Amino acid sequence: MTNAWDRLPPQPSPLPPGTPPPAAPAEAVTRVLKRTRQTRDFLPAPVPEDVLADILDVARWTGSAGNRQPWTFVVITDADTRRRLAEAAPYTGHIGVAPVVVAIALEQRSPDVDGYEEGRLTERMQVAATAHGLASGLARLRDEAQLVAKELLGTPDGVVVRSMVSLGYPTEAARAPKSAPGTARKPLADVVRRERFG
Repeated sequence: MTNAWDRLPPQPSPLPPGTPPPAAPAEAVTRVLKRTRQTRDFLPAPVPEDVLADILDVARWTGSAGNRQPWTFVVITDADTRRRLAEAAPYTGHIGVAPVVVAIALEQRSPDVDGYEEGRLTERMQVAATAHGLASGLARLRDEAQLVAKELLGTPDGVVVRSMVSLGYPTEAARAPKSAPGTARKPLADVVRRERFG
């Protein structure tokens, strides 16, 4: 198909002449982005504090509408708290298994804006975790589960916990590929169009 990006000629660098090269080659950065995935099985080994601090700092630098930075990161390592959060909502069992969980306490604004901000934030945390050789999983709390999180974490009115990111080292089973090589995603030519859809 003529719209595949892999047929484009190399593009000149957008950086001004004389600009130092980036700290990491672009291929190294995009490899981390492509390797980031949802994980639900973790080893009990602790996450080093310096690694956790760097992941949280990446999250801190996430952009937000009007630069409001409407979030607080609640780091949870207590096993009982993690277990009770995992029991509060379906499909969140990994929260009770991972050694570290980061709950995103978000100052509410509007559903559209909040969802956009949380998506940017959690994805960046997961990418940063991958860069450090960790695995990560995203959990979403709804309705009654949010009330449980409010009680357990002591969040004030106007602040909601909907998203939580579990962090840790993956088990061997979690490391195993879930798809045959080359089949995990649609070919690029199938999902890229130029100028118009059809």
